[in-house]
Amino acid sequence: MQDGARPHRAPAVFDFMSEHFNDIVIALYYDKHTGSGMAWLPYSPNLAPCDFFLWGYLKDQEYRKTLQTIAELKQHISTTCETFPSDMFVRVSGQFCLRIRHVDAANGGYFENFDV
Repeated sequence: MQDGARPHRAPAVFDFMSEHFNDIVIALYYDKHTGSGMAWLPYSPNLAPCDFFLWGYLKDQEYRKTLQTIAELKQHISTTCETFPSDMFVRVSGQFCLRIRHVDAANGGYFENFDV
C-alpha cells in the first residue's frame, strides 16, 4: 500500500512491488502500470493508517512532554515509533480491514459516519 506520491509511482518502484508482493498491491496507478493489483484512491484518509491512527497517536504522545527544540521533538517521535506496542499494529490492521469492508459494502463508493 502506498500513497501515490510521484516518486512512489516510478516504474522501477512498481516493478519492485510486483516482484516482491506477487501483485498483491494497492497503489495509485499500479493497476494501469502492471495490469494487476488494485487502484488506490488518491485521497482516502479513512483508509490510510497514517491518517486514521498514526498522526493522532503521535500528537497525543508529543503533547505529554515539554519539548524545547525541534531536535528533541524529532528524537521523541523516533523513540515513540520504535516503541509501539506490537498489539497496536494488530489493532490498526484490524481497523484497516474493517474499513475496507465498509468500502466493499458501499461498492467502492463513499461512506459516512464511520464509527469504530
